[in-house]
Amino acid sequence: MENKVWQKQFAEAAQPRIEKCGVPGVYVGLNKDGQSVYRHGFGYRDKERQLAITPDTVMGLASITKSFTCVALMQLQEAGKLQVHDPVLTYLPEFRTPDHSCTEKMTIHHFMTHTSGLPLLPTDYLAIKGLPDGNIEDEDHPIHKQIKKEDQKWVNTYEDFMEVIKRTDFQLLGQPGAEFNYSNDAYSLLGAIIERVSGKTYETYIKEHILQPAGMQNSSFDLQDLQHYKEVTTIYRLTNEEESTEVYPDPEWEEGPVVLASGHLNSTVHDMLRYAEIYRTGGLVGTERILSKESVEQMTRPHVQMGYGQFYGYGLFITPNYYGATKIEHSGGLKGVATQMVIIPERGITGIAMANLSETPIIELLNYAIHSLESRPAASPSVPFPEECSMEVEQLYLYTGTYRVTVDRNFQVIVEHGVLVFDLGKQKFPLRPIGDDYFLMKQEEEEEAIRFNRDKSGRIIGMSVDVLYLVRIAEQNHNNGEEV
Repeated sequence: MENKVWQKQFAEAAQPRIEKCGVPGVYVGLNKDGQSVYRHGFGYRDKERQLAITPDTVMGLASITKSFTCVALMQLQEAGKLQVHDPVLTYLPEFRTPDHSCTEKMTIHHFMTHTSGLPLLPTDYLAIKGLPDGNIEDEDHPIHKQIKKEDQKWVNTYEDFMEVIKRTDFQLLGQPGAEFNYSNDAYSLLGAIIERVSGKTYETYIKEHILQPAGMQNSSFDLQDLQHYKEVTTIYRLTNEEESTEVYPDPEWEEGPVVLASGHLNSTVHDMLRYAEIYRTGGLVGTERILSKESVEQMTRPHVQMGYGQFYGYGLFITPNYYGATKIEHSGGLKGVATQMVIIPERGITGIAMANLSETPIIELLNYAIHSLESRPAASPSVPFPEECSMEVEQLYLYTGTYRVTVDRNFQVIVEHGVLVFDLGKQKFPLRPIGDDYFLMKQEEEEEAIRFNRDKSGRIIGMSVDVLYLVRIAEQNHNNGEEV
């Protein structure tokens, strides 16, 4: 498709989404075979001062940082300093969970693939300054349900971080390797392993072994460095009122010394397009080899299934059948941060999108750009879902019950008017069956596949929603509606 035609198609699809969410600034960059094919900014890095957003604007990456963490671990494996299937306790002997036998089985691989069995934990509230809902002085704050007040203190070392986990009241989701459940805590602890194995701080290791060799001159973990960069974004938030979409600047970026490895690198579109070359070329950025081809293959292998047609590698989401090619990607979100990285190696495509408001539909926006570039309708699905299949109401009741997200948050799956419904309290989402324990849930314009998980006997024991695993803690007797 001629450049102007596909770019016009992308802009026409993207602009309404950008206006609807109210994001002050978005920047999208696409390369083909290492050469620029698209650079465009929508809006501002600083709306109040009308400063344009550019490919050199420094912004947060959030969880795309996880791929850097895995690159570091693969480098250390290449150097013979660790193996990814080593037990975590080999490097973090003080690490404890409520089940010691499971803890002994946890490996670095389990941490890298989010299959350690760790549930959502409240440790972020003690490890990250600047959280939007970080006022733990409130009596009803969720942290109080899991961590006693006398154990609550600011966490600034990995040792303190592991002590908090040790003192937290929680249950593992299952045996290591059994279920995918996104865990920032596991990735933070991978930072500790990198430090102990390399003898350098996590941020120093990443700087010396990835950022500098890759020529990423405007990338840093240190918020103090922001003042030295020519262009830095303002970060924005939405007001809390349900009816309001007012956006306002927040001067306080999220930060915490022990959570860097899970999501706190700052970078630019230009720098990130250099970094993405690692996965397009099999380890090279220009003539500089960052990783061996074998390590890149190990990182991009579909190690564990997360959703319909999508898997997780090492710090990367993998879609093995993306319109006949492999799609490698990762997104990120923090306060004032929304990012998405995509690589399609067989087609030479690398893409980065970055925004300064966390509620930005950044994944969809970059998808629109890639679909347009490849002559598909902008709103084409990333993974085409099967047609809805018929299911008897009696079968639907097999999935009903209460599902646990955290120690103080449960959700219901119910049957209403012959339809399976995911009941979030304030909102209810119909679930449409597409086969093999998969159901489609639609939120706004997007459809998402929900997967129900069974044990060896065939009983439903949990459900996978987006990147989280929810344990089924009670079934529902559909004859009288009571839980059993």
